[in-house]
Order: sequence, then C-alpha cells, then structure tokens
Amino acid sequence: MRSVARSWLVVACSIASLGFADESARRFEVVSPKDDGIIATGINSRGDVIGFEWREDPKLPGVINQDPFVARGKQQTFLPLLPTYTSTFPAAISDNGVVVGRSSKPSSVGGRVPFQNQGFVWTEADGIRGLGTLPIDSASFATGVSRDGTRIGGLSVGNNRMTLCVWDRTSGDPRPTYKATPLPQLARTCSNVLAISGDGRKVAGVDGSIPALWTRSDAGAWTREAIGEAGSIIPKAVNDAGTVVGIAYPRDGSTHAMIWARAKGVQPIPEPIGYNRSEAAAINNRGVVVGMVDGPHGSPVSPRGFVFENNQVRILEEAGPHCAGATAINDVGQVAGAFEKEEDEPAKPVP
Repeated sequence: MRSVARSWLVVACSIASLGFADESARRFEVVSPKDDGIIATGINSRGDVIGFEWREDPKLPGVINQDPFVARGKQQTFLPLLPTYTSTFPAAISDNGVVVGRSSKPSSVGGRVPFQNQGFVWTEADGIRGLGTLPIDSASFATGVSRDGTRIGGLSVGNNRMTLCVWDRTSGDPRPTYKATPLPQLARTCSNVLAISGDGRKVAGVDGSIPALWTRSDAGAWTREAIGEAGSIIPKAVNDAGTVVGIAYPRDGSTHAMIWARAKGVQPIPEPIGYNRSEAAAINNRGVVVGMVDGPHGSPVSPRGFVFENNQVRILEEAGPHCAGATAINDVGQVAGAFEKEEDEPAKPVP
C-alpha cells in the first residue's frame, strides 16, 4: 500500500463531554473523481475538488507522477505549469473556481534560485499566473482563498524572514490583479500555512512559535491575538466564526488533532479507540471537523478519515476502506480526502 496519506504538509461545545459517535450519526457525501491514487487538498461549496492524482508517466513507464487537478464530479482538468516552473501544488479553491497554491522549480547546486517557489492563481478563463511577493522578497506560498476568490492567504519569503500576508484582488484589465499586504506579526513564522476563513475576514497561523488569529475590521485593519501557548496548535483551518483546527506535535513524536474556540481555548480532539495519532485538516461553518487518524507505528491499524461533530468523533466509514484521510469539507457537508488501494486493486470512480 502506498503511504502517500501518512504525512500531510489538514467546537464551540464543551470539550469536557467529548465522546464517540454511535451508529445514528449522520452520513456525509464523499466527493472524489476516483477511489485510488487521489489526494484532495480542497473543496468548494459546489463540490469541486482540487488535489493530486498519482499517474504513470506516459513517456517513462514505471515512473509515477503526482499530477495536479481540479475536478467537477468525475470530470478532471489537469492544471498547467507556471512558465519556467516544473511543479504545481494546488492548495485551495473558491466557490467561483479560483484555484491557488504554489509553483516550484528545482534547487540549483551551489546557489539560491530566485523565486524557487511562487504563489499562483488559476482560473479556467484566465489560466495560471504568479502572485509575486512582498517588496524585496524572493519567494511566496498561497495556502488559502476566500469563498468569493477576492482574498488569498499565504506567506512571502525573503532573506531570513517568512512574512504572513494576504493578497487582495484589485481591478485589472484584462485580468484581475492581486496586491500583497503583510499581517502584523512579532516574529518569523515557523509554519508554512496561513489558513483563511471563507468570508476572508479571519486568518490563522503561527507568529514565531505562538498560534495566532488575525481579524479584519470593517475599516480594513488586521488585528492579531494569540490563541495558545507555543506549540499548542499549528493552525490548518479556520471558519467564519474564528474556530481554529490544526495539529500539535508532542515530544513523543506523535501528532494530535487540536481545536481552538474562544470559550474553551485549545483542546485535543480525541482519537477513536485503537488509534493514537491524528491530524485535523478542515472545519466548516457548522463546526464539523474532518481529518486523519492512524494507529501505533508497526500496528496493522491503517490511516482513516475521521469526523468530529457535536462533541462526537467517529471514523468516516461512508468513505470506504480505502480512504486514508479526510482533507476538506464544505458547508453542504461534502467531504474530500485521500484514497489509496492495494496495488492489485483496480481504480474506479467513487459512486
């Protein structure tokens, strides 16, 4: 079995009463173009999914490529390369089909490569283009986008600095352009993800080693607040209410899904019985969290997707046995994830 889903670069209720869901828990619709070789990284309210498919290179038999795509139902469109770049990594998709992520090129032996990574924006109508950086920086990452596609969250990288920033869409002819604005922060971030809420008014990330939430006022100013102690949560997603989910890395080398809400602070999401590692990947505006759980190293317990809703956690059984993790959820309740099968099992579309 491929281990592609084991290492991913993904409420306001009383955590004290957390439990495990029974069979009466509601079922979610799982959306994927296929049930094998798929790693979804985002889903929008229409159910469009972005991610990667593992496919054999047509020119190099036996070589497997990680091909980026956007899918509507079973129909996949494979994303192009930004000129001069060799890889495309989609991270998020808006409701109107704006895809953001990063483009990458190989390192150079003995020297730096300017713009080795650059955030990109893609639409079906306008194609792919780079987002650029803050002044004097030399690389960028786009990691999230608002529902309407007008605001993008990410990082701008320069010499010994990583600055959290947002790109706001401005009028452009013939295509929209985006302007980068740095967020107020105290230290260089140690995370490569800046999560953004669907309404674009909240972003969550790490300031130095401190998890933080930024909120945009009606006047356009961003204010920062710490939401936990150093290392207590590395944000991966935030909803419109400002509830943050992410990951903690204890000293024992494991990972655990975490959630922050203003009323309760940072709290762990429990793992189902038999599992001892977890990662929270996404949260929707109903407070439903999805992610991945896994068993002890060396055990026969494989990674599975989980759902955390109404203080109850359960395995995402409706995704089938080949779902190695849930990576995204929309407000309709559609879930996307990672799917991998044994090598001798043929791939087929998800019903």
